[in-house]
Amino acid sequence: RIHFNLSSKAVVSTQSTGVYSRTKMIRMTCPYIPGYLAFRETPHICAMLRETKRAFPQFYPDVLIVDGNGRLHAKEFGLACHTGVVCGVPCIGVAKNLYQMESCIRDTEHRNAIEKMEKKGDYFNIPNISGTTIGCAVRTTADSRKPVYVSEGHRISLETARDIVVRCSKYRVPEPVRLADQESREVLRQ
Repeated sequence: RIHFNLSSKAVVSTQSTGVYSRTKMIRMTCPYIPGYLAFRETPHICAMLRETKRAFPQFYPDVLIVDGNGRLHAKEFGLACHTGVVCGVPCIGVAKNLYQMESCIRDTEHRNAIEKMEKKGDYFNIPNISGTTIGCAVRTTADSRKPVYVSEGHRISLETARDIVVRCSKYRVPEPVRLADQESREVLRQ
């Protein structure tokens, strides 16, 4: 069975202003399998990056922020890791919801840690089963009580990833992801 989907990207300056966006209909030949999103999405992300580099090199991103996880993943190698390696670009994973697995669940302790985050930039680290930090929950704005989940993808530290995500956020979700989501929804409405 073949499905069609939209692939969107938005290039945002460090001042969180959109400077370039592109959305196109793509043919999905790989089914969605939880935990294996990278195999479905990465080829299309890389194709859009190659297209941008060829046609609009001035808009090629210095760092890529994807709507998915990096190391904060059951295999510690989610969409942001896979895409960064395959495309050869520094990459950050930002998830809107916690990817629950044995080492991190949305329990009372997790909810209490979220409640303690009071201001923009507050965060807490999320460890794997052996205690190594694989991501963090970040409050990206003063107004949003719900965090996003940030993790390293490729060629970037968690600290730098977290800083970039906070700097790129006018609202809860960082602008590159928010604008790409917004544009793809608009295309679907038409």
